[in-house]
Amino acid sequence: MRSLLVVSAMVLATGCGGRTAPVAWDKIANSEAVKVLRDDHSPYRVIYYPPVDLAKKPGS
Repeated sequence: MRSLLVVSAMVLATGCGGRTAPVAWDKIANSEAVKVLRDDHSPYRVIYYPPVDLAKKPGS
């Protein structure tokens, strides 16, 4: 049982470390696709509607 725990810990330690992101976050934020979504006149702009409060208000 101990050997199984030791082997699994070693596999997890070697498999999970030292990886970098394929693309840096600043390159994603400054990419052309994100700039199109940020434009106010873009038809692809993400529209956010705040959540509606469906609870009954007192006195309504």
